[in-house]
Amino acid sequence: MSASRGCSVGGFVLSALIALAVPTHLMAEGPDPRAVIKAADEAMYPPSFSVSMAMTTEGQGRSPSVMELDVIHKDAKGTFMELLSPARSRGLRFLQAEGSLWMYSPRAGSRSPIRLSPRDSFQGSALSNNDVGDTTWANDYDSSLVGQATLDVPGLGKVEAWIVVGKALRRDVPYGEIRIYSRKEDLLPLKVEYFAKSGLALKTMLLSDFGQAAGRLRPRRMEMTMDDGTGERTVVDLRDLRAREDLPDSMFNQAWLAR
Repeated sequence: MSASRGCSVGGFVLSALIALAVPTHLMAEGPDPRAVIKAADEAMYPPSFSVSMAMTTEGQGRSPSVMELDVIHKDAKGTFMELLSPARSRGLRFLQAEGSLWMYSPRAGSRSPIRLSPRDSFQGSALSNNDVGDTTWANDYDSSLVGQATLDVPGLGKVEAWIVVGKALRRDVPYGEIRIYSRKEDLLPLKVEYFAKSGLALKTMLLSDFGQAAGRLRPRRMEMTMDDGTGERTVVDLRDLRAREDLPDSMFNQAWLAR
C-alpha cells in the first residue's frame, strides 16, 4: 500500500510514494537490505577515522548553543571524544568501547570515569550518547527492504530512494527501529528516522552538504530534529574527516581518559 503526498522536513520534501507494505514480488529487483545498511555505514565514515564536529542546538525557549569536539574512532575498538568548547565543558572526554560509554571530567577531582546511558542526550543536544559514540548501524539492526520514495534533497534535487527498516537485534540497542532512505544509484544515505520499541517516532536525521571527504562522496552535515513537537534540533557540521590507520589500541580504554 502506498500513499502519495508532499511534506517538508528541514528542507527535504517527500514528494512521491512511501511504500511500507510492498508485496514481495514488487521488491524482487531491489537491493539486499543488508547491503543498503552496510553502504550507509560506509558512506558516513571510514572504518577508522578522526573528525572535528561543530554542533549547534536550538529549540523553543532556548538560545542556540554551540559545541565543538574531536572524535577518533578505530574499527572494532571504540570511539574516543573530547570537547573543545564551550569553555565550561572543555576537556570533557568520552569513551565508547565494549558496549559501554564512559565520561571523564578532569575538573571533577576523581580519576574514575562515569558510566553514561546510551539513550540519554549528548550534552543537551538532540543526539543521544549512542548517536555520537557508535558510528555504525549494521551490527545493531536486522534490516528489510520495505519501499521506495522520491525525495527532494538540497544540493541533489529530486532523488529516487530505497527505504530500509532496521529492527533492533538486542535489548541494549537504544532504538527499537530505524528507517534509512538511500539513493538508488549508489546507496548514499539521505535520511534516517528513529523509533522507540513501542513504535513511537522519536527523531529524524537529514543528511546534506554532500561532497568529497576521506576519499569518497559523503554527507558533511547532519540535522537531527526531535519528533516530539518541541522543534528542538541539532545541526552537526563535520570538518577535516580523515581515514586513519595509525591509531593505537591504547587510546580506547579507560586509562586513556584520565591521561
